[in-house]
Amino acid sequence: MTNGKMRILFNLAGDRNKASSRVRGYWIGEALEELGHTVSYAHVNSKADYLRLTARIARHDVVIFQKSYSRYHPAILRLARAAGKRVFFDIDDAPSRVGNPRVERTARWMMRNCHGVLAGSSALVRVAREEQDRVHFVPSGIRLENYVVQPVDTHDPSRVCLGWIGNGAHYADDILGILTEPLRKVAADRPVTLRIVGANGEQRLHTAFDGIPGLTAEVIDGVDWSSPAAISDAVAPFDIGLYPLFAGPFNDYKCGFKALEYMATGIPVLASDAANHAEIVEEGVSGHLLRSPDDWVRALSDLAGNTAKRRAMGAAGRKIVEERFDTRRIAADLEGILSDGR
Repeated sequence: MTNGKMRILFNLAGDRNKASSRVRGYWIGEALEELGHTVSYAHVNSKADYLRLTARIARHDVVIFQKSYSRYHPAILRLARAAGKRVFFDIDDAPSRVGNPRVERTARWMMRNCHGVLAGSSALVRVAREEQDRVHFVPSGIRLENYVVQPVDTHDPSRVCLGWIGNGAHYADDILGILTEPLRKVAADRPVTLRIVGANGEQRLHTAFDGIPGLTAEVIDGVDWSSPAAISDAVAPFDIGLYPLFAGPFNDYKCGFKALEYMATGIPVLASDAANHAEIVEEGVSGHLLRSPDDWVRALSDLAGNTAKRRAMGAAGRKIVEERFDTRRIAADLEGILSDGR
């Protein structure tokens, strides 16, 4: 470390196309660079990559292992600590979700033996505290310049657009199981468009809503997730952001990034009252938290017919993101954590 400026190495789970690496790695790293630190990134796929990672650690002060569960990572962590590096473990999913006992054991070992855990939700904080006293709540954040608030008058006032963005291969059951009947009822009263961005080859999402009278489905199979412009263009038509989510061992540990994306674009969020959504969405302020099909019908019907309310909730959501979830704010907090290891 030179003049208080750190050399930080992120060992990420993927490249910029992987949401967790893009959001909790590259975006945060870019914000740390703005603070004067030197940031590098590594993504390992082979034994040779692990050897290169070991060599790169020597040139850094801090190493952040993101969801690093391989059989080689414990040895690399030991080497990093022996070399006097500060080492942190970052999680935005519960390690148990992969269904592999060895992976969960490795993750828990990594948490026990690092200088601190960076956890993306309160549920993950509780998991990490089973292994480590030094657990820091570090929410997933938004790179605000990537998200444009759309002028209301650019949208079709006669047909509201309900939007969802994400990996449809992971969330098809949530989308279909929670939204189908409420959308059928709402579309019977007014024309609506359902725009799904990121079906990711899940054919059910391409066809499930075709037969609903009054509903037009627009399904985009994939976008260039590494391109801010592509994502901004894909969500630009949204009037209301949808975040249906069943409670369960996978979903309970999600970090609510979809809600943040909607709020950053200045639209209200309709989300299941699950995972950490209540930590992000302020009921009645930036959107609604919903528990039953009737809740969804009421909220959809109310917002679909009320442009002024949508605009007010969207503005409130954008303000919340600016004040609490801006990557620059998160990076400033993280700077202190990384510098002293406490």
